[in-house]
Amino acid sequence: MHISVTMHTMKRTRFSLMLLLHCCMCSFTGVVVAVQNKNVNTDQLALLALKAHITSDPQKIMTNWSTATSVCNWVGITCGARHLRVAVLNISYFDLTGSIPPELGNLSFLVQLDFTNNSFRDTLPMELSRLHRLKLISFGYNNFIGSLPTEIFNLSALEKIDLTNNHLSGSIPREIGNLTMLKEIILDGNNFKGIPNEIGTLAQLEVLNVQDNALNGPLPVAVFNLSSLTQMGLTKNNLTGSIPDNICENLPSIQALFLSYNQFDGPLPSKLWQCKELLYLSLSFNKFSGGIPRNIGNLTSLTHIYLAANNLQGTIPHEIGDLSKLQVLSLPGVNVHGVIPSTIFNMSSLIGISLASNQLSGSLPANIGLGVPHLKQLLVSGNNLTGAIPNFISNASNIITIDMATNHFSGFIPSKLCALPYLERLNIAEN
Repeated sequence: MHISVTMHTMKRTRFSLMLLLHCCMCSFTGVVVAVQNKNVNTDQLALLALKAHITSDPQKIMTNWSTATSVCNWVGITCGARHLRVAVLNISYFDLTGSIPPELGNLSFLVQLDFTNNSFRDTLPMELSRLHRLKLISFGYNNFIGSLPTEIFNLSALEKIDLTNNHLSGSIPREIGNLTMLKEIILDGNNFKGIPNEIGTLAQLEVLNVQDNALNGPLPVAVFNLSSLTQMGLTKNNLTGSIPDNICENLPSIQALFLSYNQFDGPLPSKLWQCKELLYLSLSFNKFSGGIPRNIGNLTSLTHIYLAANNLQGTIPHEIGDLSKLQVLSLPGVNVHGVIPSTIFNMSSLIGISLASNQLSGSLPANIGLGVPHLKQLLVSGNNLTGAIPNFISNASNIITIDMATNHFSGFIPSKLCALPYLERLNIAEN
């Protein structure tokens, strides 16, 4: 009898414990749900604050942003699978007009923020600095004004910032050196005036684009120490000084160098031709001097050369014909003289040749057209070229523009020119 009572008591105790544990679990689950709901409500309030700052929504995107549905189902919103918090806010190309409220800084799980190609205006709120998980900021093609809040450069996880074509001004803050994970800086089409030395500490930076801005003075030497850089775009500024001779030793991975429309001077870097990865070289409309070195033929990966409107001299080296992948050769107005190397017309990948406004002499190679089947543009006007227009030019069957004006060509106009199917412009005036 004693044993039976004891067993019964134990069963009742076990049942009570199980009931208590179940109640605790229910209570704990309720707390988790409540916390999650509270967090989602925080995201919802932040997004509704953004919606309230939208003054024009021609595509009626924001009608979907309603408390009647979950935030994770709103247009442009992606939630993380683990925390069910807003991870991506992408409202690009929606033709929206408005401004960014400070409440947006409450989206604490946000990883990507993309407002590209809208009409957002006013300044960038400093509260964006609270988005510590943020990896992408893309605000290109809007109407933002003012300077960059230095607080934004405390976003240590940031990998890409794109502010193309806005109305931002001032200098790029020195705090940019804090963004140790940064891989791409794209600030084209603004009014920034300076690049700080601290940019040289960004060991993972691959793309530096600050084109069409108000940069002036010489570039910080630190810019040329970014060993991971593959693209440097600084076209259309007012930069001065020379390019370091050892540019390729400091930028061993560089593939695209866009420095046109500045005030750079001095000779072309003597070791520029050691940049084995270089695909695009754009140095037009500067004040570079000296000749085109013969070792330009070492850049066997090169597809585009733009050296127009500089103070170069000498001849065009025949080694340029070693660039088997070259598609565009642009050397107008650089004061080169001598004959056009016949090797140029053996580069089968060429699409465009521009040698206008120089001191070139002699005749065009007799086999012109045979070796350049993809050629679409041949510009040799404003030189001292002589002889006849070669019949073989008609073999460049894809050509669209031929400009041979203001030379000393003579003889007959080849009738085969009439057979070129895509020819739109033929200028042989003043010959």
